[in-house]
Amino acid sequence: MKTSINYFAVIVAALACLAISYVWFTILFRAPYLEGLGKTSEQLNRGPSVLEASAMQVAGNIVMAVALAWLIKNLGYQTALQGMQLGAVIWLGFVAAVIGPLYAYQAFSLQFFFITTGAVLVSLLVMGAILGAWH
Repeated sequence: MKTSINYFAVIVAALACLAISYVWFTILFRAPYLEGLGKTSEQLNRGPSVLEASAMQVAGNIVMAVALAWLIKNLGYQTALQGMQLGAVIWLGFVAAVIGPLYAYQAFSLQFFFITTGAVLVSLLVMGAILGAWH
């Protein structure tokens, strides 16, 4: 099946997810995220630079957006709501179902699970809305 993907919409969706993650992890949930992770801001600052981490995230977001756009096109979805529904199903079936047990085995809290995967859920919902509506 031959489908065309709107790559401009893919880039917009990927950048929207970067903005969501920034707000999510630096403004909304910074303190409980660090507590759940068991690290301080200083410890995180010794890791990759903000530029390196952002570049890695944008690359991952682009891959995720292309995959989601491909699914939306091949399923014949044409609305923001359909894209959001697909994003929610992907989150539940692939993100929560995989990360949940991993976090349980690693003894991370349920709060930490919802903070980290919640950002992915919101990102997939927004990405699905953008890609579902903008084809």
